[in-house]
Amino acid sequence: MFKQEIKNAIEKLGYHTFTPIQKSMFDAYLKHEHIIGLAPTGTGKTHAYLLPIMNEIDPNLKAVQAVVCVPTNDLVIQVEKMAKTLGLEVDIKAYVSGKDRLRELDQLTKRQPQLVIATPGKLEDYAIKENKLKIHTANYFVLDEADMMLDLDFITTLDKVFYSVKASHLWMFSATLPDGLDKFITRYFGQSYRIDLKDPSVLNITHGLIMTKMENKDKDFLDIISKINPYIGMVFVSKRETIDHVYNLLTESGYSAVKISGETKVKERKQILDQVRNLKYRFIVSSDIASRGIDLEGVTHVINYELPYQLEFYIHRSGRTGRANRSGIVYTLYTNEQARKIESIEKKGIRFKKFQLTKDDIVEIIKKPKGLSEEELDAIKKIKKPTKVAPNYKKKNAEKIKKAKRIARYGGK
Repeated sequence: MFKQEIKNAIEKLGYHTFTPIQKSMFDAYLKHEHIIGLAPTGTGKTHAYLLPIMNEIDPNLKAVQAVVCVPTNDLVIQVEKMAKTLGLEVDIKAYVSGKDRLRELDQLTKRQPQLVIATPGKLEDYAIKENKLKIHTANYFVLDEADMMLDLDFITTLDKVFYSVKASHLWMFSATLPDGLDKFITRYFGQSYRIDLKDPSVLNITHGLIMTKMENKDKDFLDIISKINPYIGMVFVSKRETIDHVYNLLTESGYSAVKISGETKVKERKQILDQVRNLKYRFIVSSDIASRGIDLEGVTHVINYELPYQLEFYIHRSGRTGRANRSGIVYTLYTNEQARKIESIEKKGIRFKKFQLTKDDIVEIIKKPKGLSEEELDAIKKIKKPTKVAPNYKKKNAEKIKKAKRIARYGGK
């Protein structure tokens, strides 16, 4: 399926097995023109589309052959890095804000890159307004992190971009599928093949709930921080103004922390992430908007100081840990009044466990069935489940439980 140079690149990456989204995409991309790939954050979606694209690019054709569109500058840089790490003879160009715009436009009059990675805004500017970037020659157009592009500004710009792209293969990748995305998919993708692996329970992540009261929130937050020992910890808030508050809580308590807000410039964000990778800081404080595009392999803990306004973003937050088949843990502070929000998140496939803060630890709350002793519980656990479910299974199993309880309670047979 893949050319030898792609196989060599895969070997250099150290891939011994592929993730479900990668396996599904590699099998589907030659059979279907338009593909929708749904999978949790951190399951290898970027390589799922990069490797097939690189396999199809003709190194001798000096024209735009593929376009990857992502919502933020950070994601542009991240995808560019992953593409260049493959070490293939492909002319890759990433367009982000902060670069010399006039110089880049001038370069486009002399040569066109083969793979373009950019935000919708940059594509609109260079390809539509200036007509310098010839994206209409692309055979492949990828829209990644699509669920992050549902606000009005993004949709308006994407309308123009899709009108200019004549690609015969349209691919869209997303961690969630909000209701508003269905109309968008129908309009642009029409008949498409869907790979649906978005169940977040496939990740090795523990989702912990810790109840708090508003007046105790800061104290409980710092109590959580004191009881965990993260390699890197990410703390999420839902309001920009809360970033400073939580950042000050951490630094004033002696923790090495850094903050990323919407006002943090691209160059500064890159420096901050490099410093985090070098373990200068243990904690990053960020909002949902500011965190878009943050890609760190070493995040072991995510702490939700606040629940997100858009509940889909819980999936994105938790996906910062448990990446590349590693385990992770997410602790979420919530109040009694937010119980319905928690229920709404659970409907998206998240399985929460409840925890409580003790003097020395964070302990899971395990509810025991009423009226059963420890001995009875142990006896019930020892009952072997049948390999095949036969008729009257439930009745026979109930009799076994009843007998086990009687023996544990009174002895005998």
